[in-house]
Amino acid sequence: MSAGLPAILFGAFAFSGAIAADPAETGNGRPSLAAVKVEQGPVIDGKLDDPVWARAPAGGPLTQYEPRQRVPATERTEFRVLYDERNLYLGVWCHDSEPEKIIARLMERESSLWLDDNVIFVLDTFHDRRNGYVFFVNPNGARRDGLVIDNVTENHDWDGDWTARASIDAEGWKVEIAIPFMTLAFDPDLTTWGFNIQRTIQRKAEDGRWSRAEPRFRVGNVAEAGTLTGLAGLKQGLGLEIRPYALGRVRKEDARPRAEIDFESGGDLRYRLAPDLSAALSVNTDFAETEVDQRQINLTRFPLFFPEKRRFFLEDSGVFEFGGLQSYEFLPYFSRRIGLSAGGEVVPIDYAGKVSGRTGPYSLGFIDASMAGQDELGKKNLFVGRVSRDVLEQSSVGALFTAGDPNSADENYLLGADAQFRTTDFLGDKALQANLFAMGSLTEPATGDSTAAPAWGLNAAYPNDTIDLSFRFVEIGADFNPALGFVPRQDIRQYNSGWAWQPRPESSDWIRQFSFGYYNSITTDLSNDLETAWHGFTPLEIQFTSSDRIFVTYNRNLDAPDGAFTIGEDVVIAPGDYDWGNVTAGFELAPKRLVSGTFFTTQGGFYDGQRSQYSARLDVLPWKRVSLGLTYDFNQIDLPGGEFETHLGAARMGWHFTPDMFVAHLIQYDSLSDTIGYNGRFQWEYRPGSFVYAVYNQSLVREENSRSLSFVTGDWESIFKLGVSIRF
Repeated sequence: MSAGLPAILFGAFAFSGAIAADPAETGNGRPSLAAVKVEQGPVIDGKLDDPVWARAPAGGPLTQYEPRQRVPATERTEFRVLYDERNLYLGVWCHDSEPEKIIARLMERESSLWLDDNVIFVLDTFHDRRNGYVFFVNPNGARRDGLVIDNVTENHDWDGDWTARASIDAEGWKVEIAIPFMTLAFDPDLTTWGFNIQRTIQRKAEDGRWSRAEPRFRVGNVAEAGTLTGLAGLKQGLGLEIRPYALGRVRKEDARPRAEIDFESGGDLRYRLAPDLSAALSVNTDFAETEVDQRQINLTRFPLFFPEKRRFFLEDSGVFEFGGLQSYEFLPYFSRRIGLSAGGEVVPIDYAGKVSGRTGPYSLGFIDASMAGQDELGKKNLFVGRVSRDVLEQSSVGALFTAGDPNSADENYLLGADAQFRTTDFLGDKALQANLFAMGSLTEPATGDSTAAPAWGLNAAYPNDTIDLSFRFVEIGADFNPALGFVPRQDIRQYNSGWAWQPRPESSDWIRQFSFGYYNSITTDLSNDLETAWHGFTPLEIQFTSSDRIFVTYNRNLDAPDGAFTIGEDVVIAPGDYDWGNVTAGFELAPKRLVSGTFFTTQGGFYDGQRSQYSARLDVLPWKRVSLGLTYDFNQIDLPGGEFETHLGAARMGWHFTPDMFVAHLIQYDSLSDTIGYNGRFQWEYRPGSFVYAVYNQSLVREENSRSLSFVTGDWESIFKLGVSIRF
């Protein structure tokens, strides 16, 4: 059976209804600010001393929601919005009575700017109260951005073209921002957008917001945003972007006597089909600048999950989310199946086409990719399609279809449907969300009979500040096989539930919030015989007003493997019924500190033996141009089948010349492979959307039969890549 016909029918059905839809109505009673049109916008230098700013009305004030609720922010914040034919401008005055205590240690774009003082603002450019853009800026002018999708997901892998400059002075700090209208998707007929802004004062662990300043809402929840009025005559341009690249690579494999040199070229083309719907074509798709995977050591009998990091697949990934499913359950579509082998090695993508975005009440996502042949397999064509339709105020229904198997000669298909319900008005002012989904897979081998199997499930959550409740159920058939998905377990029923009570003591000056809770995950086979179970009790967790945190958890684990499996290098765990408990205790140092991080230990049983685990993550930010990070995880395991230790460590260092230019170093080691890996990256965004990359990867292998810390050079490669963005 060919993948082409189902793909075409699926896309035609989705698009035929999409072009006739109208956007949702908006509500009233929100704070509002007028944007002012000017002939010439301000100079973006972070000073906010251009006279044109005086023409715009000031917005504010902000209301505190952390550590206290419904009280004025302790420091004054003002903001104004201008626009001209090309750009939207935002100026923010962050007054501070102690400017010498402003925390500003980060400069890298897309870094963890919430560790510093920062301003976050969101734009709902279709005013549908579901989707939008989120932007972060700190006092160094460092930037971070992302997409808000259905008020549930924030995709921070979207990188827009925009400019920000900031400065610190005797009155506090200021930030000046210019966002080209070509960067944004919007309805040119609308004169009102959704808008919200939030400020963090890190030394006080204080957050204040303009609209709906409540802990249960993220600032990215555009359903709770205010309004930005006065927008008229906005132009997006042609909506065409061309991104060619050229690349040179030198690679030396340990088994080969000489290094290999090769040159590649390719690029991406993106065209806006409609205000919020884009088509993209990538030829000779390359991901050389992508950071290497974080190493893991598997101490279970199930496969590990490695997240997607490639920009092409991350930019619109939220469109493809399905059923509220998380990676620890399973994913019917997992983009790492495209362009990567089963072992994680790169398989060239000859071309990839993508259509993604929204039109009316429909969200659309289609990917068609051609992978080069690997081993005895020829070229593979892979397709994924996702459509969802808005219903009610914040809910949706949708469908998902995939075709192709990247790692076998079989034909493979998946078809599924899901429904999502979400409201923030349950019982008056509470959040409630639920998902229901069902799907089936069909595998047609080159020889032999076809196999088909279903999977279905539901989940519900009551995610509120004081009381948090959740429940999930999933059933996966024995032959369920989505070849473009991630399914760690088959032939199971899985139940997850949990509750947390999180009171905030009003009378305490040093405790912000307590947390007491219980969570579980119980898995049976389809005959309801227990396979695994985990119960986690949190008798005490305290978050202090300083944002430091301490926690204690008691865990109860059950596992009933029906076959032997190996952990570590050669320790065998026999079939049987295992029941053990352990205790986890730790603390977290607040990110406002020069040295921050998380430290915990787990002590207790492990199958029919004992396990001691010590884990630490340390972040040091001594200067705004330097960032240091260390992680280390140690396990000592004693089982009847043998004793062993595991060591897993990583060290990071970043040097940031400007917010647009940095060098990053990553060194990793794991005792299972007994190798060291180094990844060095230089990145310079020399103009918005245009980059220079230099990458070096090196492996070091312990000398054979050596008991010392003596390593020899393994494989290495050096890459230089130049990319240009041309927009019309």
